[in-house]
Amino acid sequence: MTKLAFPQLAIGTLFRPKLQNMSVQPTMIALVAEGFLTRLGFGMIGFALPLYALSLGTSIAKIGLLYVLSTIVSLAMKPAMGWLADRVGRKRILVGAVLLRCLVGLLLVFATLPWQLFAIRGLQGAMTAAREPSIMALLAEHGSKKRMASAFAWYATARDLGRSLGYGAAGLLITYLGFWWVFLLAFACSCAALFTVLRYVEERKTAEPKEIMKHARLFTEEKPAAGIRPRLFRYAGFGLLVTLTAEMMRGLFPVVATQYAHLSEADAGIAASAASIAILIGGPLFGWFADRGNRNLVLSLRSFANAGSCVLYMLFPNFTGFLAGRTLDDMGKAAFRPAWGSMLVEISEHDEKTRAQTMAILDTTSDVGEILGPILAGLLISAFGIPGMLAVRIVLALVTEAQAYMLFRKIE
Repeated sequence: MTKLAFPQLAIGTLFRPKLQNMSVQPTMIALVAEGFLTRLGFGMIGFALPLYALSLGTSIAKIGLLYVLSTIVSLAMKPAMGWLADRVGRKRILVGAVLLRCLVGLLLVFATLPWQLFAIRGLQGAMTAAREPSIMALLAEHGSKKRMASAFAWYATARDLGRSLGYGAAGLLITYLGFWWVFLLAFACSCAALFTVLRYVEERKTAEPKEIMKHARLFTEEKPAAGIRPRLFRYAGFGLLVTLTAEMMRGLFPVVATQYAHLSEADAGIAASAASIAILIGGPLFGWFADRGNRNLVLSLRSFANAGSCVLYMLFPNFTGFLAGRTLDDMGKAAFRPAWGSMLVEISEHDEKTRAQTMAILDTTSDVGEILGPILAGLLISAFGIPGMLAVRIVLALVTEAQAYMLFRKIE
């Protein structure tokens, strides 16, 4: 019972009725707490880093490259890290990843040159590559199979809520105290997340070979083996297109808000932070609907949100427009991530001993989108300006939605 004390007091008291729906365990609550704390710190960094790089004389095109550098490193390392997590232990790899996250926050306190930002961003990519497969595998192990999307929804909600609150805190800190305090507080949040993982996260033993074969037979009986591989590639391509379109705006939101809508850093941070309301409501709601309703519909909502938010940014280049657009953007993400995680768990169930590796390989498609999105956005802004970039994003979102319609119709 003592192991329940910290995370249950921190989260369980507020969300006890809803947490019961995702089969609460100490590790599940601790993972939710870790997601909130780490994203709170790195939400602050994610908002501050483009503006800090801009203050050091970095061009917008290079800022786009800076934003995706961590994803490039993560893409290269994630499959190997998934393999390592399956063999060394998922908790051990997670602890190492959070340690790296603490180091990233500390190094940013002393970074004063553009090349240092690129080096630190690369280190962050290594951390993400180690962290994501372990987190997904641990959620799959401890979550209820019948409510897997809800388990991912609660984790994603805590993480995105932390990120949005971090954006708001960063905007205020930059305005009144400076960048140094942003990076210092991000370091402190990562240290708190490290304590949570060390103290409360536990790892289950993988299933015995007989049990694995049972899962394999059930998986192939429900979905014919001949259809598994085409289905996997179709979903991977859809995930790539959705993430590419989404990340075109997310990585450069502070720059677009300050340069195009002429918002202050504080106003831009508040607009991003206020989206946490949409995440808090939308995440669990869409997770519940994906478990009990149409998961394919939930997956496709991301494209509608991408297009609609751009329309708001273009028609209303002010605080209200950017607040509404960012809220819609984050609502779409709140819908997509739990359903995507549920799909990865379903596919990886055929072999529990290689679950982290399988999920890591599949999830790299979203990493490719995260790489290409900001690069494409930066090039479009340089060539056609911010309105041109937003118009292209709308077109890509509509193309993605048409592709999703054809994909889901074939699979169903």
